[in-house]
Amino acid sequence: MLCLCCSAELSDLAATFAGQRCLFSASALPNGKAIVTGDGRNKGSILTTDHTYTIDFNYTFILPQCPEIRKEFADGIKLLLQERQIIARYKGKSITSRNSISTNLPFLDEWDFIDYQGRVASKKSAVNAIKEIRSYCLEDKFSAYMESRWEDTLKAFLSPFPSSVGKGQIDFTFSTQKPIKDMLDMTALMMCRNPSFDLFGLYSFVGNKLLNPVFSQWGNADEAQKATEQMIRGLWLTEIYRGLFNHKNGFTSEFLSQGLTNLGIIIFRIATETDGSFITSDNPVVFQKMCVTTNRCPNGIYFPLTPQFLLFLGKRTEGTINDVIFRTVGNNDVREINRVILNGAQKAIVSTNKHLGYIL
Repeated sequence: MLCLCCSAELSDLAATFAGQRCLFSASALPNGKAIVTGDGRNKGSILTTDHTYTIDFNYTFILPQCPEIRKEFADGIKLLLQERQIIARYKGKSITSRNSISTNLPFLDEWDFIDYQGRVASKKSAVNAIKEIRSYCLEDKFSAYMESRWEDTLKAFLSPFPSSVGKGQIDFTFSTQKPIKDMLDMTALMMCRNPSFDLFGLYSFVGNKLLNPVFSQWGNADEAQKATEQMIRGLWLTEIYRGLFNHKNGFTSEFLSQGLTNLGIIIFRIATETDGSFITSDNPVVFQKMCVTTNRCPNGIYFPLTPQFLLFLGKRTEGTINDVIFRTVGNNDVREINRVILNGAQKAIVSTNKHLGYIL
């Protein structure tokens, strides 16, 4: 079942999807998904569930690839030890520096503790307290990134194109690649932010073909599945980290490189107010790869930018990434494009239009 929310809160990517509130109702769609329209949720709660990117002790195995998160964990442990006035020790050596904490954290259950007077301190209490430490580094970084960059990125990318009511097509060439690079970066990050992000099938392959068979040797299928899911989530969190902290060997950098080389851009804009509006969802960027497609909805990447504008990325056959097609779309096109967004949604969609039948 999908939840449709029309909200008036202006924050995050979906701030551009501000609209009126609507009553609860349910309807079944041909694709088998049911929609609940609701008025109680804001778009932040749709695009990000509580603590989506929170990292607890079970995911400290990603720390070697995520130095800022490693620092946050080490500083949290240092503060906890200072507050308890105890010293951690491992193999007879005191663990006091950020580096020593990070290095020895995998062996936490073997740590011992003494107080400042040299007396033995409670090991169980200290270890349990350390395991309760959480890192909100990714959540904070994502919020800061969106707040500082989204509005400017969107404005620079859409400013050359008309926003007034009208129909037609424009071929436009950007004089610089910066607005395009910024938008491609944003697109890649918005793809990554979805917890169901599968890196174009790679995570599923790794989980099903590599990790699960290894963990299944334990003899417990449930534990094997749990361990597999934990490892895949760790890979996903690491990928988000690489994108947010501009690491060169991550998905976002590779997406930018491949995009500049191989992709072409179409910007769709709703032609008139009577033609409806684009929806977005908890999966804000949809990659469609179908055996059978229509001329209105070819295979490619669909990214609703606002209720009026949508970015489409497809295979480029000529020209450069700077050569952009701007095209207005009527209600029939809007319906088909919105179906692509709907099919890519996980649990919720966002719309400024209360009457779904008109835009779906």
